[in-house]
Amino acid sequence: IMQCLTIKTKTKNDMKIKANNIFQRIALTAFLILHVCNGLSSISSSSSSSATSIIQEVRAVYDRLESRPAARLKYSDTIKFSFEPGNTFHGDGFDTDGDDVNNDDVAWRKQVFELVRNSHSGTKPIAIYFPGLDCTGISAEGQFHDLANTYELWRMTVDNCDTSTSFTDLVGTAVQFINDLVEGDDRKVTIIGESFGGLVAPAVTLRSKAIVSGLVVVNPATSFDDTMWSTVGPFLTSLQYLSNSDDERNFPTPYSVLGGIALSLTVPDFKQLQQIIELITSISVSNFDDASNVLRSLSDGFGILEERLPAETLKFRLSQWLPTGSQFVNQRLDQIRVPTLVVAGSDDNMLPSKSEGARLSKNIKNCTVKDVRGSGHFVLDSRVNLTQVILDSPLRPIPKEKYDPIVDWKEPTEEQIQETIENQIQVQRDLTSPIFFSTSENDKIAKGLAYVPGREDRPLLFVANHQFGGQDLGLIISQLLEDRKLPVRGLAHPIIFGAATTQPQDDSNNLAAQGGVGGSGTRSTFEKFGAVMVTPKNYYRLMETRQAALLFPGGVREVFHGKDEAYKLLWPEKTDFVRTAAKFNATIVPLCAIGSADSVNIYVDAPDMLKLPFGLGERIANSSSAVGAARFDQGNE
Repeated sequence: IMQCLTIKTKTKNDMKIKANNIFQRIALTAFLILHVCNGLSSISSSSSSSATSIIQEVRAVYDRLESRPAARLKYSDTIKFSFEPGNTFHGDGFDTDGDDVNNDDVAWRKQVFELVRNSHSGTKPIAIYFPGLDCTGISAEGQFHDLANTYELWRMTVDNCDTSTSFTDLVGTAVQFINDLVEGDDRKVTIIGESFGGLVAPAVTLRSKAIVSGLVVVNPATSFDDTMWSTVGPFLTSLQYLSNSDDERNFPTPYSVLGGIALSLTVPDFKQLQQIIELITSISVSNFDDASNVLRSLSDGFGILEERLPAETLKFRLSQWLPTGSQFVNQRLDQIRVPTLVVAGSDDNMLPSKSEGARLSKNIKNCTVKDVRGSGHFVLDSRVNLTQVILDSPLRPIPKEKYDPIVDWKEPTEEQIQETIENQIQVQRDLTSPIFFSTSENDKIAKGLAYVPGREDRPLLFVANHQFGGQDLGLIISQLLEDRKLPVRGLAHPIIFGAATTQPQDDSNNLAAQGGVGGSGTRSTFEKFGAVMVTPKNYYRLMETRQAALLFPGGVREVFHGKDEAYKLLWPEKTDFVRTAAKFNATIVPLCAIGSADSVNIYVDAPDMLKLPFGLGERIANSSSAVGAARFDQGNE
């Protein structure tokens, strides 16, 4: 960071400015790390050219959290539950100014719950979010909009002056709110907790087993006992007693600065640091007035920590909430029966979230772990869509529409194409050095695929022989995307989709047979780029819907050809695929490939393997017979 903060000086007097610049930017770095990577992905260097504007944007996020709720119910003097509106919320009958409702007004609560439910006709499942130790939810602020479009979303907040509510009372209040919310309602409730909220959420789940249908914890503080925060925390909070004198009132307090720096050492991941550096280097400091403005802004900025999480409050929550919650939850993990999702940042330096995810998956039945690579403690930034993560998990609260890979498939974006080529296809290209040629209608041969037909208003069928080893599908598809911008649907063997069995292939009701994923919720790279299982129905429908398809009639037989069968077309005698293509007036493009067979020496082929002694040949034969044939009317050879 220091290397990025080089400041040019023109006179000797400017040396003082340079020294002040370095100090102030180091302090600003700590402030930005503390707040900006705390989910504030909306702040960018293009919109923030001064320390003042950055800090104003940070405060604006806090202000949005406080003013945005369509309704806010006060359940105690310090604990509130806010309803987050989404795009589908109209708010008829709501007082949308966010005023708190008196905690004793039970009738008004019921009226609010009914109005919220009626706003979406009771069709949305319920989700309740429990925040981290600051109890504002700022780190997940960017997730609330999408969550609110899928769920009836409520979130808990606790006043920053609360130093008396016990962990037990906190959980009890949350349970009371949930009971009031679902009274006379049979909708599903998903509990979401982040960091410290990852202790509250399972505790609430344990006390509301009959109501909660799913649990989501994000970098949960269930691992608090395995950290140094019980030691570091009291030291940081003790800094409150080192108050500034009156003539130092322009400087932030020791607690806000050193506490912010301590947190900044554990909060960001590498990507967030890069973004912060861009913000810092965009700030211009060229004279004493600029330096003075930065100093005042820093004092204001570090004051946010003291305002939102005062030292006394932090001390209370570190010494009372976290130890109590950790002990209560960890002793009862095996009692959690609802489907559970753990979202863990692999580079979390504040908590050992990656290893904690593995521990929780062993102790909680029906637990799924989502490891977010490269992310730190504040994992819910713009790189993660928590709503989609939940929908792609076993916790999905609404029935999943049946995916039809023939008509529902979407072409990959340019970014997805380039990322896949760089991370996966390029490795194959480096190993095999493929060269493509195409031939024009006038028999002119050119390097590349310029003469291959492009998008047409009729089906396009590429018919190819398989190379030895079968590593050609990705190479061909990626080249067609690069050279012709042509998405081609590869017809692949059932084993790629994990659906190869010896059972009859009735693909009318089989998601996997239609190119789906058998309920796993995520599709493979092959499927994302259009691959479907090679079945008669899938092939027919591709031609019927005028799509481009790639077919290998030789299939696995060509992939593992024998010693003397290099480049032979081992195709079936039936040519029904040609008749289907002709029925829909498809353009057929033959594609021949050579090279792989010259790169290997086959010493033992399939017939030799079946002759192996000691029962090995028999076991190989039995294993092969258990793999279903790609052709419905043909057995395994």
